[in-house]
Amino acid sequence: MTQEEAKAREIIDALAAKPIARWLNYSADWKDGALLHHLGFAEEHIGNPGIRALHGGVIATFLEFSAQVEIAVSLGKPILFKAVSISTDYMTSSKAADMTARVTIARAARRIAFLDATGWQDDAGKPVASARVCLRTGALAQS
Repeated sequence: MTQEEAKAREIIDALAAKPIARWLNYSADWKDGALLHHLGFAEEHIGNPGIRALHGGVIATFLEFSAQVEIAVSLGKPILFKAVSISTDYMTSSKAADMTARVTIARAARRIAFLDATGWQDDAGKPVASARVCLRTGALAQS
């Protein structure tokens, strides 16, 4: 493990210890050079017991938290940033199962960052939801 990877792992581990991350059963790992974020399924994540689908708020929270971790690793700061705006699009019904997300930093400037997060369950080619996340990264950025 390189020094850069070790620093990134420290940041991920610090943020994964946050209460919201523990509730989401959050974890992250690298695959093919990209950081993949994981939501570990739990019964309390179910929104509609009739169809056993993940609650939309759980999905949105997972995608936002994944974006938070991605920018924290990119900037080398183990902190959560204040959200400016978040827009989540739900593309298909989810299942009572784990979810994976990939986050792309569209633009990161001195004070603000724009990120795109996409979450899927079985097949990355069939996303369940995507989110556009805007975070304040400059002064007074911590939440």
